[in-house]
Amino acid sequence: MRFVRAVLVGMWVAGTVPVLAQDARPDARMEFSGFSVGLLLGYSQGQGTLVFQDRQYRFSVSGLKVATVGISQLSAVGQVYRLRDVADFAGRYVSAEGGLTVFQGGGPAMLRNEKGVTLYLQNAQLGLDLTLGGGGLSIVLDPADEPTPPAS
Repeated sequence: MRFVRAVLVGMWVAGTVPVLAQDARPDARMEFSGFSVGLLLGYSQGQGTLVFQDRQYRFSVSGLKVATVGISQLSAVGQVYRLRDVADFAGRYVSAEGGLTVFQGGGPAMLRNEKGVTLYLQNAQLGLDLTLGGGGLSIVLDPADEPTPPAS
């Protein structure tokens, strides 16, 4: 009985922490687009923009997924939490996911990196994609990119 109670409390805490984080004002906004291909193992690649402290930073995204098959084009917008320094945005993000896209699909995703930065994404996909496993996503800030004021 104690085990069941511990599992329920753990599920409750895990479910409420993301909700509490989203109640706060986001530290930054982001958007990116790219593509994904897979046959058992999948690969994703894309480019995006981070808006942090009234500056825009370009970045590239790449990732691997397991238990996936298909090809799709994706775009996402999202909010970034727990970002104190732009250098903390870069890194490896992990997520457990699953989903099916036939022609058009998408949905929400939450990812967290080793520095505690959390991304809440809303994505849209076009193509055919079936993913049963999880994966990781690496974000690299463009080293040649000087921050620019956001477009009005």
